[in-house]
Amino acid sequence: MHKKDIMSSETMLYMPVYDSFGNLCTRVYEKNNEYISKLAPTKLLDYNLRYFGSSLRGAFDGSKMILGKLNKNPIIVDERGNILWCPSRSPLHPLCIWFAVHHIDEYSIVDKRRTKITFVNGKEIIVDISVKVLEYRIQRAFLLKYRLEKRTKHLLVQYDRVKVFQRMALNMLEDEK
Repeated sequence: MHKKDIMSSETMLYMPVYDSFGNLCTRVYEKNNEYISKLAPTKLLDYNLRYFGSSLRGAFDGSKMILGKLNKNPIIVDERGNILWCPSRSPLHPLCIWFAVHHIDEYSIVDKRRTKITFVNGKEIIVDISVKVLEYRIQRAFLLKYRLEKRTKHLLVQYDRVKVFQRMALNMLEDEK
């Protein structure tokens, strides 16, 4: 693993590609960058979720619990950052593309089975997924986010940040004495 394999809010897309040895890798599209990771898209996503304290299995299980048992469920990578990802097809399929929903600006029909996606940075790609299916996946992602927020709303503790930081600073000063 390389440091560059860690996703950020700038990461837009994981697209499967094969290297010259026939190994499944990932072309990573970021807002202002593009590179190849040696990990397959689903493995790269799982690596990132684990890095941030979760896992792909856990994200799928949570999504299934909230939306019901569906194939190709969206997942939440970071709830506070509104980072939702959805697959183009079954994540088990080697040609599965993963989209960061918050980076999709618009999409349009190319033909019955293909869609042109335009990202917020102007980058365009054509994918083998119908507009209706893509639209459905995006809607499911936002439904997942909405339902999770609704479930966790009562868990959020309201606090005054200034008071918390003042208390921390005072404690640190006392420890230094």
